[in-house]
Amino acid sequence: MRAFPGSRVILLLLACTGNEPDSSDSASEDSGATLATLQLSFQMDDDLIEGMDEPPAGVFRGSIYREDDATAVGMNDGAESLVDFESSSLDLSDGGGPSAVAWTSEPLEPQTLWVLGCLDSDANDCECGDPITVPNDNKFAVVPGDNALTIRMELLHPC
Repeated sequence: MRAFPGSRVILLLLACTGNEPDSSDSASEDSGATLATLQLSFQMDDDLIEGMDEPPAGVFRGSIYREDDATAVGMNDGAESLVDFESSSLDLSDGGGPSAVAWTSEPLEPQTLWVLGCLDSDANDCECGDPITVPNDNKFAVVPGDNALTIRMELLHPC
């Protein structure tokens, strides 16, 4: 059999086209595997409990922010949270925790996130004397899959 000039190039091109799966199809099929969930437990300094007027029990009221929407001192002006949430009931009177998992997120894109909020110890929202988070202690690089995170409360809300 006699080949004409350039036939090998044509065969090579035919072999390299149309045989690979479309990357957009495989990405959409695998998108569930690339998402992350947050499984949050909560902890506070035992020393902080001594300074509280109320028992360290209640629900954690928090918000989750993208890395660019907060800093070491809190959320940026105009920042919108990705998620606002309320934990199940917590009781941290036995040494400050950590608690069992008290809240699990819906699937999120993996990224660096800030979790900010307070322990509402008297069911009247976050106010003077309630334990609050310190942003730098609650910034996490979230990876695909389940992320077990402990949210730390290190200060009492200033008056």
